Amino acid sequence: MAITLKSLRLLSQNLSVLYVEDDNILRDQTQKVFQNLFKHVDTAENGRDGLSQYKQYYKSTGKYYDILISDIQMPFLDGIELTRLIFTINAEQKVVIISAHDDKKYLIDLIEIGVDGFMEKPISSEKILPVLYKICDSCEGSDTVIIEGNFSYKFSTSTLFKNNIKVELTENESKLLSLLICNTNQYFDYIDIFNHLYFDEVEKEFSHDSIKSLIKRLRKKLPEKLISNTQNIGYKITL
Repeated sequence: MAITLKSLRLLSQNLSVLYVEDDNILRDQTQKVFQNLFKHVDTAENGRDGLSQYKQYYKSTGKYYDILISDIQMPFLDGIELTRLIFTINAEQKVVIISAHDDKKYLIDLIEIGVDGFMEKPISSEKILPVLYKICDSCEGSDTVIIEGNFSYKFSTSTLFKNNIKVELTENESKLLSLLICNTNQYFDYIDIFNHLYFDEVEKEFSHDSIKSLIKRLRKKLPEKLISNTQNIGYKITL
């Protein structure tokens, strides 16, 4: 499977990140990228502040960041020592290190410590995608989204749950739900839905009534009003 920003975001959109970087310009630029990928992004400008922020986040939320992303060369506390200290707090922490070319002499130490991935400066989408995809895919609950109340949806298996119990869906109900959830806030009309369901069945004839009936059946298995529609525009899900 080709890794794209869209496929990465399916895994990353519910995760929290602490990003530690002492270069103000690079930190601001990269923070904007991360904010488009992750649910929550905090930043720190050096290792000492990063450690403080890490502890404060746990104190405030009762949980650790899903991913720590840190530079190596920083004042007060470098990325290696920051990682060591955080592993004493949370041995299961996922850590990605951002390194300059001349930082490679530190990589063996970081691998031995247990760092999960590396990205080399300057950061680009080609470098970000494979590293973050692998890390996000290994995070617990990364591909599960809370739809509403006691309903949740697991992207990797296209499975709907109610109270953690699987809700049985027909093949087309599952395809339609995946289309809407993977494209939240985007409208799809009857033709769009038909083409998504039967793109490989060229002989299949379009039926307005069958698509309308499918939507009606799926709605009965979901929270009320989760699927909304606007006349002459289409149907959408807003999370």
